[in-house]
Amino acid sequence: MTTNIADICLVGVGAIGGILAKELASAGLKVVAFERGPAVKTEDYSPRDSIRFIARHDQLEWVRHEPTVFRTRTTEPGKLRYGTSPLNALGGALMHWTGQASRFMPGDFKIYSNEVATGLAERAKADLSEYDVVDWPIGYEDLEPYYERFEWEFGVSGAAGMNPFAGPRRRPYPLPPLRHSGKMELFAAACRRLDYHPFNGPAGILSQNYRPPPPFDTRIAERPACVYCGHCNHYGCHVQAKAATLYTVIPVALETGNLELKTNCKVSCVTTDDKGRATGVKYFDPDGQLREQRARVVILAAFVFDNVRLLLLSKTDRGSFRNGLANSSGLVGKCFFGHGDLRVYGLFDDIIINAFIGPGSAAMRIDDFNGNNFDHAGLGFIRGGTMGTSGDGAPISRMDVVPPGMRSWGREYKEYFMRYYTRTFDIHMAPETLPRRDNRVDLDPRRRDPWGLRLPRITFAFHQNETKMHRFLAKIAEGILREAGAGKVWTELPRPTPTRQCGGTRMGKEPGTSVVNEYCQTHDVPNLFIVGSSVFPTMSGYPATATIAALAYRAAEYITRQRDWFR
Repeated sequence: MTTNIADICLVGVGAIGGILAKELASAGLKVVAFERGPAVKTEDYSPRDSIRFIARHDQLEWVRHEPTVFRTRTTEPGKLRYGTSPLNALGGALMHWTGQASRFMPGDFKIYSNEVATGLAERAKADLSEYDVVDWPIGYEDLEPYYERFEWEFGVSGAAGMNPFAGPRRRPYPLPPLRHSGKMELFAAACRRLDYHPFNGPAGILSQNYRPPPPFDTRIAERPACVYCGHCNHYGCHVQAKAATLYTVIPVALETGNLELKTNCKVSCVTTDDKGRATGVKYFDPDGQLREQRARVVILAAFVFDNVRLLLLSKTDRGSFRNGLANSSGLVGKCFFGHGDLRVYGLFDDIIINAFIGPGSAAMRIDDFNGNNFDHAGLGFIRGGTMGTSGDGAPISRMDVVPPGMRSWGREYKEYFMRYYTRTFDIHMAPETLPRRDNRVDLDPRRRDPWGLRLPRITFAFHQNETKMHRFLAKIAEGILREAGAGKVWTELPRPTPTRQCGGTRMGKEPGTSVVNEYCQTHDVPNLFIVGSSVFPTMSGYPATATIAALAYRAAEYITRQRDWFR
């Protein structure tokens, strides 16, 4: 056992953990942070190698040791899945994210009040049986100052005021939008002809050289602007123009002298005392030896699956935690959800589009069919999703983009690919999923990781609200592509595994119906916090990144005010 008692024991040093480490260490608190992956160097993530990062990502050192088990029904044993979310390396998934940096819309926080209690769902003829729709205990206005901090400390490029559905903001974006590609212009023009409202999607990629100005954290180093290489999603940024904690906030945290960083260290459980308080964590060091670190406050800042997994692995034989730590509500692992990504593809005979040009988050988007921004009467569902198009698509990542009925090999395929690789673009949609308790994360009874710990098992399926939404949004996108001039259009429906996962440790006011409060503090264990998208009660049509960053800043501010905890 380590004899020193840290002020903070932080589990996971990715997007959330990096922000928490900087904020808490800068406040003078002694932080011991655990990252189960390595501290990567620039040469580890900077090669623009499509084989390594796209085709064979499951063989990456920071992926292949940490699979999950996925199934769509409880009668299935489930299959092992290797993915880059979570990314098991210092800095986490921000190292390879696309860079979509949108805030949630105000209505995304009050779905029950706005769309169920008002009767909108009934007028839509939506079947919400088995869904568990609730409001967040906080609203957009509570997170707005922290969204702003994320945008100005990490450098977000965008144009405030273009999106009529966006929430109010006190400041503009710190940087102008990224340059437009040809397909962004085609998409925007088609949308305007259809009376939609295209806008530049905010991007966590620098359009100009940038260092945060006062009153934001000027200790963060200057970074260069994007060079438009087009290798964003699944790749690290070789010039560090993409917002990532690895080279922004984590170096600042280390410079305080208050952060002890333990990489290649796998936390196995949270320890507790007889009074029901967290006392620290047990972890495997790089040599595989089980050790213990004591702390006054424990923060779980890992990915969705792993926050749930650690709570379930931390159960005790007697007392309050026999069903898992902080689980008096019985909701740990329940109400897991994610986006059901849709893509609609179009082939253009008369236009060279070169859709591979530009960053993945240099996007033109519309929110006309996101959230509650459109009339749902009689549609059979509530909510929606954002849609748009952006740069992306090196040949390896587009080799499977073939029209229905065409084989993905042989002479016909080669001729098609040679002609249409530069004449194709897609509209991407991120339809949200409503929470259900039967969509959940638990522990696999048979399969274990290299440390002997039970793997997280995901049971998930899209249900009636989602499937109707998917079909509706696909028709809208097909209409946009035809208006843009596509001669052939087809839709790729969501795969079974959701993307941008959320839920499992729900935030709420009441201990009986949630796991954490509005500051991400667990109801059952006052010195245990869970920060990340696992606390989302519901989701949005947008990725979680900006919102989890805002929650991290807010939780850190709350913790640093509790000075009595650290005397």
